[in-house]
This record gives sequence, C-alpha cells and structure tokens, in this order.
Amino acid sequence: MLISMTGFGRAECQNGDYSYKAEIRSVNNRFIEINTRLPKAYVDLEQPLKKLVKSHCARGSISITITLASSNEGPGEWEVKPNLPLASQYVEALEKIQTSLGLEGKLNIDSVVGLRDIIKMEPVTIDPAKEGLLLNIAESALTALRKMREEEGEHLQTDLAERIDLIEKHAEQIKKRQPEIIQEYKARLEEKVKLLNDGVEVDASRLAQETAILADRCDITEEITRLNSHLKQFRKLFESTEPVGRKLEFITQEINREVNTMGSKSSDIEATSLVIEMKSTLEKIREQLANIE
Repeated sequence: MLISMTGFGRAECQNGDYSYKAEIRSVNNRFIEINTRLPKAYVDLEQPLKKLVKSHCARGSISITITLASSNEGPGEWEVKPNLPLASQYVEALEKIQTSLGLEGKLNIDSVVGLRDIIKMEPVTIDPAKEGLLLNIAESALTALRKMREEEGEHLQTDLAERIDLIEKHAEQIKKRQPEIIQEYKARLEEKVKLLNDGVEVDASRLAQETAILADRCDITEEITRLNSHLKQFRKLFESTEPVGRKLEFITQEINREVNTMGSKSSDIEATSLVIEMKSTLEKIREQLANIE
C-alpha cells in the first residue's frame, strides 16, 4: 500500500498540574527532514524525538511541536524568579556608594527593582520522569499522522492505478494500429509512385521492400514488451509494505523512455495523438509521486 508524505497528527494529555500537547505536520520532501519546537525544559529530547519520528516515517519534511501549560493558571513553561545573589551585590554596592559619598536616604525595594537582571525568567522545573510521558504523547501523535498518511496514500494509489491502466490501454491501441499503419503507408506509396509514373504499374517487389523497411522502422514490439513489464512492476509495488516512492519514480522514468521511443516511431496522426496522451498522463503521475513516501 502506498503512503502519502502529507499528514497531521495530534495528541494531548493531562498529568498533575500540567497539560501536554504534541502536534506533528508532514509535507513532501525528497529526503527526511525533521524540525522540533520544544519547551526549554525538554530540549534534551530533540534527538530521541527525531529517532522516534524516523521509526514511523522514511521521507517527508516533518515538524513536531510540543507544548505544555499549567492547568491551575500557573507559570506555564516559564517561571519568574528573583536573582537574589545579584540583588545582594547591588545593595552592597549601593551602600558603599552611600557611605563613601555621605548620601542621605534609605535603600528600599524601589532602589533595586529596576536594576538590570534583578528579575529573571527560567524554564519551569519539571520532573525528568515526565520525559517518558512526553515521548508517549509524541508516539500517539505519530500514530495519528501515520493513519492520515495511509488514508491519503490509498487515494493516491487509486488515482495512479487508473492512470497506469490508461497508459496500458493507449499502448495497446497503438500496437493494434501498426498493421493498419503499414497497409495505409503501402497504399499511399503505391498511389504516389503511380502518380509520378503517369499511372504505370508499380514494381511489386520494390514496393514490398519499401513497405518492409517501414514496418521494421515502425516496429514497437520491443517497446510494448518493456512497457508492459514496467507497468507490471509499477502495480506490484502497490503491494509493498516498504516505502516505494523513489522506486516508482524510477519506473516512471523508464516508462517515459519507452513512450518517447514509441512516439519517435509513430508515423500517423492517431498513434502520435495517443503518445501525447500517454506523456500527459505520465506527467500527472510524476506530480502524484512527489507526495508518495
């Protein structure tokens, strides 16, 4: 089954005074690219989270955001704390200035509250055991993401299967046209020679020779055989449990190669028109494959 690289997953839970939420978004990418946004208290979880994501996803540009909030209107991710050691140094310095210069007045809170770095913001102190809880939430969000990617992949697979069937149908139509193309060419050639020779009968052996040359030049038996093999491989990959996006891209290139050769050998309007339809369908397949893992 094909898997899309586009999806979204979310999970959250409540534990003690805090609620935890993980959101994961995924879009297409030729490789795998993981970006994390974590609370300051959990920056050390970046690598374990990336490893967890890679266990679920082989390709895609993936963004994982984890937030926490206090359920009792607490500080959330940050706490406001006094910098008491620095405040003590400020007070000591102010007292020395007052004594040395004989200044009057009393030192109070107003004297120090506006000084630099007296108040500081720090990440909340959280039990390290909660890291396991956070990884579990991320796992749940990844499971939801995976489900969405699989559902989207199923729709893409249906669309791709229909387009592959269409290419096969057009190829078969061109194959069936080959005898008619040869006969039509033979009749046109015979008529043209008669016209040039004022109605004199054409040399049958020479006409047969020219027709045989065209038949050999227009023969697409090998291309049809290889094309059918590629189409069969394409469909077979639908059954794979592994990521197959790159393999499908390669097979599509090979299909395009055979279609181009068939186009170069086509000698009538109908066959050329069918080749154009096949190339247009292949372009749409490429667009869809850009989203397959």
